[in-house]
Amino acid sequence: MSLDQLTNHSPADPARPRRIPAWLLPTGLLVGFVAVFLILFGSRLLPALPVQTVPVITLRTAQAEFNHQPSTSANRQSGQTTGSLLFQASGWVEPDPFTIYVPTLVDGVVNEVLILEGQTVKKDQLLATLVDDDALLDVEEAERRIKSTESGRTAHCAEIPIIKARQAAARESIAAEEARLAQFVDTAKRLEAVNSGAVSEGDLIKAQLQVTAQEAAVAQARSELLRLDGELAKIAAERDAIDDTLLEAKTKLSRKKLALARTVIKAPVDGTVLRLHAAPGKKRMLGMDDPNSAVIAELYQPDKLQARIDVPLSEAAALGVNQPVILSTDLLPDLQFHGTVTRIVGEADMQRNTLQVKVRIHNPDPRLRPEMLVRAKFFPIPAGKLPPREGPGLAQSASTGRLALFAPKAALFDHSGSSAKAWIVDAGRAQLREVTLGTTKRDDHLLVASGLLSNDQLILPPHTGLSPNKRVKPINP
Repeated sequence: MSLDQLTNHSPADPARPRRIPAWLLPTGLLVGFVAVFLILFGSRLLPALPVQTVPVITLRTAQAEFNHQPSTSANRQSGQTTGSLLFQASGWVEPDPFTIYVPTLVDGVVNEVLILEGQTVKKDQLLATLVDDDALLDVEEAERRIKSTESGRTAHCAEIPIIKARQAAARESIAAEEARLAQFVDTAKRLEAVNSGAVSEGDLIKAQLQVTAQEAAVAQARSELLRLDGELAKIAAERDAIDDTLLEAKTKLSRKKLALARTVIKAPVDGTVLRLHAAPGKKRMLGMDDPNSAVIAELYQPDKLQARIDVPLSEAAALGVNQPVILSTDLLPDLQFHGTVTRIVGEADMQRNTLQVKVRIHNPDPRLRPEMLVRAKFFPIPAGKLPPREGPGLAQSASTGRLALFAPKAALFDHSGSSAKAWIVDAGRAQLREVTLGTTKRDDHLLVASGLLSNDQLILPPHTGLSPNKRVKPINP
């Protein structure tokens, strides 16, 4: 075999691989894209069936129109008559009226925690302790300062008896000096009264000088008494200042003892631990931005619970204070709890389109816990519990009725007792609905109990050519 035969393969050589045509890959991609497009959007390329539609009408009706409804199982089980059911809504359980926060009133580090979540506690039961070494030293320091101040006061006031004795001696000295002055004055007057020449002039001058000298001695004795009085007044003023300092030291000691006592955290009421924010070694600080930075635990009282219910705005007009409510929960499916609306919150939820109300639970079960979901059934307010009017023109909310749906009779077909059928337009397609009807009729419209939603678009006859999920084009008549 030559070199040319080794390097050049003939077209008929079976060992040579066959090459795929270059146009096959883009053609396959294009075909796949067209297939996916037809699968996803092919139905939209077909012409839609034109249909005439009318909307479901929403009206607020009087409660009497719903009195034909049978009493609920809740009423039968409880043995109470609360009237016809107005509406239902969901919510959750929470403490009534607030969660009880147990904080530490001093900054510190948690030393010991004696409770756990869900534990029942009694009033004044020890919940946790903080490290108290610094607080003990502060109390000892404040006590030593008081003792030192009291000792200084005692030493300072010890001079008072001595000064008073000096005052007594000074008074006696003044009396003696004044008596001697009187003697010298009498002698001088006698010498002055003697006839001239009987007494030498030197004796007369000497007597007068003795009077002057004695007057100075009396003045000196009196000044000594004044000095002692001033010294005694100074000691009294300094004693008052020491008393003020001692009172301030005692106040500081009381603060230190209070801070020491606050390292022991106790339960303020009987309750159950809802949440625990403390752990050994965790710091608790009052001056932090975190609202729970100083909280040890959150408590709630099992016998004081309420439900926070999200009521749709379409039903909120039937709400009122003192309105009876029956609550149920999946945790206790066989139990129902009676409650009363206590207040309606001041702001609606724009995103949920709801208004929240607080419902006090009259007979809470110990197994109920905050944040448990509940279902609430609202009933009309008894006549004797209607709240007073707030002002002229303000109707009672409980007497305003509830919203009801009315469907045109022409759009309903296959009537059978209180049931019927209707075609609606849902996202551009026809859908068949089973409808339950009430007994009320208004202007060729029938009350809808279930099966339709507010503003659903009903398809008017003829219904030929309709099938589930068929594309339709609504045309208003």
